[in-house]
Amino acid sequence: MDTTRQVLLIEDDELDRALIAELFCLRGRGRVVVTEAPTLKNGLELVATHTFDLVLLDTKLPDASALYALRSVAEHAPSTPILPHTPYLAASIRQTARQRGAYEVVVRGELNPLWAAAHKLIVPEQSPAESHPAA
Repeated sequence: MDTTRQVLLIEDDELDRALIAELFCLRGRGRVVVTEAPTLKNGLELVATHTFDLVLLDTKLPDASALYALRSVAEHAPSTPILPHTPYLAASIRQTARQRGAYEVVVRGELNPLWAAAHKLIVPEQSPAESHPAA
């Protein structure tokens, strides 16, 4: 059984892309493949030709507003969970994002909450026998 998970990271900041990709590769223990897109346009081209288990979406892109980007990704990949990360987190933004297809919204730069939210989406739950192998 292939347990590799495909994650699309739409993020315009090169350093943030590298940091998040490294985080997912390390914490995913080689079972998470991150494909990077620096713009919404590039990301939409990728979701049109590839299947992803998760889309990590920067909400401050040079070619789209946050809600437009969220709506566009949701329309192009309706069955793929979207996890936006934003520099600020107001209750109204979280609620609007969920209404437009986001699974959760995390604050930009907080890597542990980002990984925790993503992990719930991309790692299949183990049965009790798998999580506690016999000695």
